[in-house]
Amino acid sequence: MADESARPRADWRARARRNAAGDAHATFLLERGNEPMGMVDVYQPSLAPEFREVAAMWVAPALRGTGAADALLDAAVEWARTVGAIGVRLWVVPDNTAAVGIYVRHGFTLIGDPESDTDDDPAGRVYVPMLLTLDKEEAALPTFITRALAPWTDESG
Repeated sequence: MADESARPRADWRARARRNAAGDAHATFLLERGNEPMGMVDVYQPSLAPEFREVAAMWVAPALRGTGAADALLDAAVEWARTVGAIGVRLWVVPDNTAAVGIYVRHGFTLIGDPESDTDDDPAGRVYVPMLLTLDKEEAALPTFITRALAPWTDESG
């Protein structure tokens, strides 16, 4: 997410303000002084509305390994709980061991096979789906994982 660090400060704040209302989308920022140092963007996928999806997460290199990513992910998961989501899903590049480690530490598990993203990613990176279950009763249903694996959709803008 190197392009996130190049965003102007006003763009970060506009995104957070736009996503601050309602239960379909949230953006959490981490700032040091007035400088954006991290963000996590979470939304309600249209094909799996009972879930929330971590669509983007970035931490400035100076704050990596300090717990900043944990704080951002905690905020995203807590927001998902408060809006009644039954799980939080995400897609991660499997060889990004730091990111995978953070997600596993927070209780996310792999739920599917790697998939190549040739439509949105010119590099054709491979991603794996991960899921954090928030509702044990829903997780016991035979359709839970199938619903969690609904296609990636983000109409949030």
